[in-house]
Amino acid sequence: MKESTFVKLLEKKFISEGYLTQREVGVGYGVADLVLYKLNPKKCAIRRENGQYKRLQGEDFFKIFDYLPDYGSRKQVDLDYLVNNLNISKKTLKYHYLKKLEDDGFVKKISGKYYYKVNGWMPIAKEVIAIEAKINDWRRGALQANRYKTFAHKTYLALPSTKEHLVDKDFFKKHNIGLILFDTESFVKKTTRIKSEVPLNKYKFNFAAEFVIGKKSLKECFA
Repeated sequence: MKESTFVKLLEKKFISEGYLTQREVGVGYGVADLVLYKLNPKKCAIRRENGQYKRLQGEDFFKIFDYLPDYGSRKQVDLDYLVNNLNISKKTLKYHYLKKLEDDGFVKKISGKYYYKVNGWMPIAKEVIAIEAKINDWRRGALQANRYKTFAHKTYLALPSTKEHLVDKDFFKKHNIGLILFDTESFVKKTTRIKSEVPLNKYKFNFAAEFVIGKKSLKECFA
């Protein structure tokens, strides 16, 4: 069986359990084969009310939010202030990032020069779970899964259940990496319990959550 087929079947299993899913999510440090999402309905409602349906395609958008006051605040932030605090050129910041944020309803510009974020929805995801899938070479897969802690609350390695006897389970416990053993014939999945951790990079976490936007289930959340 190809790994791509294994991932598709595993995704089907998680969808049947009520998860939002997205394959091949890359926000740095590799591309996760499958990512599972639990969204916050209240945050979805706020984003819907603000008309913020577009996906933010990069973690720099979230870095910009850190320096913007909320809409309605008395604090004033202009372009020069943002340039001095962000590693982004003035031209790129103004005509790419800020323009897109304005066009998509995430930012408002007041008096032609002061920028404010229209927020209240961050973070939109309550939990992000990243999965690396392998047919063989569990050690390599476990190391890849460990890298996804930069953006996920939990990370797992998924293997065919027939490979269980090859795995050093103490390694997974030591590094708090979950193990999913999946039988594609019986559609039975066995998952180890692990602790939820705060993602190591909040920008990558927020960016990873954006990958699910555009899925039918998220549109229903926005409906």
